[in-house]
Amino acid sequence: NGAAVEKLQGVNGGIDSTTNKDKGSKPASYPWHPDYYIGLSGPYDISHHYDYEAGRGVEQISPMKPICGFTRENFDKASPAKRLLAYLAQFPGHPTDDGNAVALQYLAPKILLTHGIEDGTVPFTATSDAARQLRSCGLEDCHDVYLEKTGHQDVVMHFMLGGMAQELVWEFLFQTCDFQRK
Repeated sequence: NGAAVEKLQGVNGGIDSTTNKDKGSKPASYPWHPDYYIGLSGPYDISHHYDYEAGRGVEQISPMKPICGFTRENFDKASPAKRLLAYLAQFPGHPTDDGNAVALQYLAPKILLTHGIEDGTVPFTATSDAARQLRSCGLEDCHDVYLEKTGHQDVVMHFMLGGMAQELVWEFLFQTCDFQRK
């Protein structure tokens, strides 16, 4: 799934990168990371999503299984939410230690997670769970928005071709970022 792979890359960038490509106000010792993250209808916990697929009887044909390594252990390793929590767990006072919360706020991008309420492929609870986990780690700039009467593919199509998802993303960017309307 694109959203899971994208979020995993964001987690990997924060965890694995040792160079700072952003020469703004962050110290050079901080790893590069994105300034903004927009997630569209993603399964952010691969093991949980695999269980959901098994309940629907499609787990054996799911592309998530081979991409994420065929085993429950590998699903956990590929899960952005679990990787982030494991990364934060190595620090004293995880996740609410004031020093860690401040550092996490400093390093974390502004986040918008959006999901269609009528998504039958990835339930919208995957996004609400991810947002809850991010906030429990001290992230304050995490927004989750749910689109009524919208399915899984609708969110992506609306984003690419115009519709509710695209309007929502642009509004987020205009309100929280340095984007200017032309």
